[in-house]
Amino acid sequence: MITGNSKHPMALGLFSLLCAILVAHALYHYTILPERIATHFGTSGEPDAWGPKTVFFIWYLILTGAIAAIYLGTSRVLSPKHANWLSIPNREYWLSTERIHETLRFIRTGMLLLGSGTLLFLLDIMHQSFQVSLGNADRLSHIWTSVAIYIAFCAAWIIALYRRFGKTG
Repeated sequence: MITGNSKHPMALGLFSLLCAILVAHALYHYTILPERIATHFGTSGEPDAWGPKTVFFIWYLILTGAIAAIYLGTSRVLSPKHANWLSIPNREYWLSTERIHETLRFIRTGMLLLGSGTLLFLLDIMHQSFQVSLGNADRLSHIWTSVAIYIAFCAAWIIALYRRFGKTG
């Protein structure tokens, strides 16, 4: 468990809630989807491959678990003894003894927020996919909007890191 000044309960709560929502989303849709579902989509968002839902859902849960493990694991493993893994601007200043705990808290929280954005993106794409398989849509309804929003979110996250660590003092 992360203790002391490295707590980030809101970011962890959001991340955990999104993990639970993705699992619930998968379980609910598994019960209502037909046995063969759209498993691949072209750039226009139209399905171009179909397959068994069981295989698709296994991969959906594996992907959700992998994303959760990567972001939560990265957040949890960051400690002063592993700070040399970080490549941030002005690292000598930000990883000095008097600043390292606050720096790591910021990065841990940021990793959980980036992971939350990634989970939200996955949820959106999967939901669009399920709507096609249920016959409620003939293609992914807003795939490029989803991609653009996710890329903008990631860019904003990177900019926030550089704004925070790009200066000293």
